[in-house]
Amino acid sequence: MTVIDVQGVVDKLEADQEKYAEALTTCGKCFDDAYQIFNEPDFESKKDWRVEIDTEEVKVYSKYYPFGNALVPASVDDAFKTSYNDFESMPTWNSNMSYAKVITKLTPHVDILHYANPDVMIVKSRDYVVGRLWRKVGDQYYCTARSVEIDDLPETPDHVRGEVFLGCGRFSPEKSDPKMTQVDFLLCIDLKGMVPKTIINAVLGKMMVKDFEETLKRHNELMANSN
Repeated sequence: MTVIDVQGVVDKLEADQEKYAEALTTCGKCFDDAYQIFNEPDFESKKDWRVEIDTEEVKVYSKYYPFGNALVPASVDDAFKTSYNDFESMPTWNSNMSYAKVITKLTPHVDILHYANPDVMIVKSRDYVVGRLWRKVGDQYYCTARSVEIDDLPETPDHVRGEVFLGCGRFSPEKSDPKMTQVDFLLCIDLKGMVPKTIINAVLGKMMVKDFEETLKRHNELMANSN
């Protein structure tokens, strides 16, 4: 039986899910990597980080990997639940997503996802197969993702199979307003294919800003519908 212990919470596979043992282990390692980055002394100060995009709503930095942050109009619990639970509906409200599917749920905290982006600029559509893991640490939620190999989901001619080395969203209650949530997003992706680095940086920055814009719009719609 494969077991991981992340932040004092244990996830273990049932006997009939042991074929996902490597995926579960990958999820645990990914969380540890992301948590370490988010809690480095230079992370909050952004020392040695370069500002790539700075708008009224979103700021995107880069170092070895792109990082962005924004405020959304929701409590930290609601902001996280919307992001996590609404994954499969994302193509209906986020133009960065053309396909999104939860392939299997391994534990209450871990699942396997398959999703695709549409063509962006001159970059052909990419698809990704990732393991996703979440934890609540104090009053913050962390949700991490990293590419995994699943025999049942080989690459197809419709998409170039990209590789997510590290993806993480951190959801923190805004100190001055509990009805607002600070969302920090970390992303390190290999788009694969013959794509120049300058194009990759532009595409990733554009995608990150678009994700925040679409997420903000989604939360505003949910808030309006609840009133």
